[in-house]
Amino acid sequence: QAWLESHGRSLGHFVFGSWLKQPGTPSMECHEATTGRPVAAVPKGASSDVTVAVEVATAAARSWAGLDGPQRGQCLARLAATLAGDRRGTMGALLTMAGGRPLCRTLEADLDLAVRLLRVPAVEAQLGPPGLEGWSPLGVVAVFLGGPCSLPALLWKLGPLLAMGECGCGGHLGTAGDKG
Repeated sequence: QAWLESHGRSLGHFVFGSWLKQPGTPSMECHEATTGRPVAAVPKGASSDVTVAVEVATAAARSWAGLDGPQRGQCLARLAATLAGDRRGTMGALLTMAGGRPLCRTLEADLDLAVRLLRVPAVEAQLGPPGLEGWSPLGVVAVFLGGPCSLPALLWKLGPLLAMGECGCGGHLGTAGDKG
C-alpha cells in the first residue's frame, strides 16, 4: 500500500524500467480482486504505447540474444533468488491483490511454484539443451493477458522461452522451438 501511495495510486505503462504516462491519456481503475476496492489508476493503452514497448523490447532482445545459455541461466537464477528472498512479502502482497487469492496461499503455493518454474529453465540454460548446439534466439517475447493470470501460469511459459532466448508472436506464447 505504501508503494502505491508513493506513486499517487496512478501508474503508467512500465517500459524499460520507467512508468510511461502521457498527459491527457484517459485512465481506468484497477480493483483488488478479493474486495473490489480500487487499487490504482492505469492509462488506457493506445497503439503508440504498443509501438514504444515493441521498440524497446526489440532493442533489449538484441542484447538478450547476445548472451549465451549460461549467462541467460544466471539471469533467471538471480530473478528466482530475488523472488525467493527478502522481497517475498512485498511480492506476495502484490500477487494477492492481483490474483484474489489469500496471502498464505500465494506465499505457500504460487510464489514457491513460480521460483521453481524459473530455477528449472535456469539450470537447463546453463547446461545447454542436448541437440540444440548453435541455437540462435529468434526475437522478442510478447505476453498478452486477457485477464487475471497467476505468476506460476505466466512463468510456466516464460521461463523456458527466456532460457532459450525464444519469442512468442501472434498473441500467444509458444514453447522452445515453437515459432508461432
